[in-house]
Amino acid sequence: MFESWYARHDEKTKFWLEFQVISDGSSPPPSSSPAPTSTSTPPPPPPKPTTFHPFSLLPAELRLKIWEELLLPRIVLAACFDSRFAARKRAQLASRPSLPPTPVLLLINRETRALALRHYELAFAWKLPPRLASPEAGAIPTRGDARVWFNFRLDALLLLGELEPFDQYGFNSPMVYFLRKEDCRRVRHVACAYEELHLGVYESEQIFGSLFHVVDRFPGAERLLITSTPRDAEVRHLVLPAADNVIQKLWLAWVAGTSIVTSSLASKQILMIREDDLASFIAHHS
Repeated sequence: MFESWYARHDEKTKFWLEFQVISDGSSPPPSSSPAPTSTSTPPPPPPKPTTFHPFSLLPAELRLKIWEELLLPRIVLAACFDSRFAARKRAQLASRPSLPPTPVLLLINRETRALALRHYELAFAWKLPPRLASPEAGAIPTRGDARVWFNFRLDALLLLGELEPFDQYGFNSPMVYFLRKEDCRRVRHVACAYEELHLGVYESEQIFGSLFHVVDRFPGAERLLITSTPRDAEVRHLVLPAADNVIQKLWLAWVAGTSIVTSSLASKQILMIREDDLASFIAHHS
């Protein structure tokens, strides 16, 4: 049940961002199919990995071509935490995979690290705007250094958490404005978790406002993806994937009535897909 952001007035509200890799492009998404019964034939065990000992004797050009096969689209989740509802947000993160934050190519040897550093860089330093930065935050940081390995050509950023957080005094600032503008402009694949739009709780203008800031902050993304979980599909009876969806209709309805939206924003495609399909979708469109 969604709680009011003004439910508690007796403490200083604190906000911060956390990042989590939920897909490395090689791990299969969690299966939503039912577990096999005792009468089912168990699947065959995966083949045991083998070692190709002459690999180091191959020409460097060929070795690099093989290593490049490990350059796969990853999904990095950026979660906005509110101290009033941190436990709920922590549960949302716990329900998703948590994979090693460092791409494997950076860890194998000098050759692969040199290759990886041509594709990955540390990104997404963040800073709270002054209106939301509480001086009483104590151990809660109000900024973070660039510590997220990201491939701007391949990887996707999935936004989770309140997209436009409000403190106890009613001051607000879009979550995406916590992130460095220079990083956001280079992201090619951006997604928002459907559950954070609070459709049916927020008014349509609030949803449009939140999406407007996301679309505006990520001009390099060809489309905005709205990802849903099995729970979303069950409650809302969603049929996915869907280009003709309620969020796209809401967006088009509002841009038709405003003069502040540029033509590039007005024509932005909003596509709703399953979160489990996000990695394969990004791989297909990279």
